[in-house]
Amino acid sequence: MDATADDRLRSVMLFGAAAAVLVVGGWWWRAAAPVSTAGTAVPSAAAVPSVGPSVSTPLERLIAAEAEPEERITARMDPDTGEVIRVRGGPHAVVDPATGSITDIEGDPAALFAPGDLPPFKETIWREERDLAPGQEVTREAGNHGARYLLQYKCTRPGTMAVTSDEAKINGPLRIDCDGMTAHAEVLPFGGPFRVSLSAVDRPIDIQAQLVALPPR
Repeated sequence: MDATADDRLRSVMLFGAAAAVLVVGGWWWRAAAPVSTAGTAVPSAAAVPSVGPSVSTPLERLIAAEAEPEERITARMDPDTGEVIRVRGGPHAVVDPATGSITDIEGDPAALFAPGDLPPFKETIWREERDLAPGQEVTREAGNHGARYLLQYKCTRPGTMAVTSDEAKINGPLRIDCDGMTAHAEVLPFGGPFRVSLSAVDRPIDIQAQLVALPPR
């Protein structure tokens, strides 16, 4: 074989090797390349617009955070702080966020307070705590300013306490056993000032009572 034929054979072999490299390289590139996600890409959370309503006011924030589907709630706003107080249906108390004292109640007080509690109210007209001998009574007077009046009272030591009034009706128990349980009564004035009296019926007892004013309905 002459020199010219040898050169041609070597050229053919080099061309074939180069083509093989290109084929293998192209296959590897396709296998290693990332799979295209065009048309199926999930946008980031930052790019997804919110589908919920804008929550900007205290009332809207309260409803968005706490309201359950189909649940009816009542909310009140403190005029000084702008704080919204959630009030569920049924008996409830409204609390002054600045003082922690109760400003209003709705429903049966017995369902709101622990059996032996005389809770702090913002508008407490008077509060009494003392011992009474058998037949002894204590009388407290209050003016009538158009509010709702709640009397809370209890006694301890074996015995009975009686409750009477002048110029008002006591809408609640007029006698209670001294077992430490708190009784609740609405006091309905006839028009002007009124008096409430607490007395020990037959044995010495220790009493606690308070009269509080609530906003008129």
